[in-house]
Amino acid sequence: MKLPTIALLLVTLLLGACSSLIQTASISEAYKHYDRQQYDRTLELISQAENAEAMSAETKAELVYLKAMTYEEMGEIETANTLYEYLTKEHSNSQYGYMAVKKLNGH
Repeated sequence: MKLPTIALLLVTLLLGACSSLIQTASISEAYKHYDRQQYDRTLELISQAENAEAMSAETKAELVYLKAMTYEEMGEIETANTLYEYLTKEHSNSQYGYMAVKKLNGH
């Protein structure tokens, strides 16, 4: 391989690693802000995590569930329920789909 090709490959790998790190950090910070009842910041961090890179179905479900809980705490029950319903349909086999069913059933 020529040096420019190697450099391009290295940059691509580093950007991918940085993107993954940004996503992980955003999710962690989103939970911290949720616990502090800083819901607007929680939603911003969720959005950052969603935009960082392609994500697994489990991570997508986790972010949607955290977003639903955040909207619920903000009193936006209709939005929260829409997100919970999405989880029950699109992620029914995940723990977040199961927890969404429990939320919709009032448990």
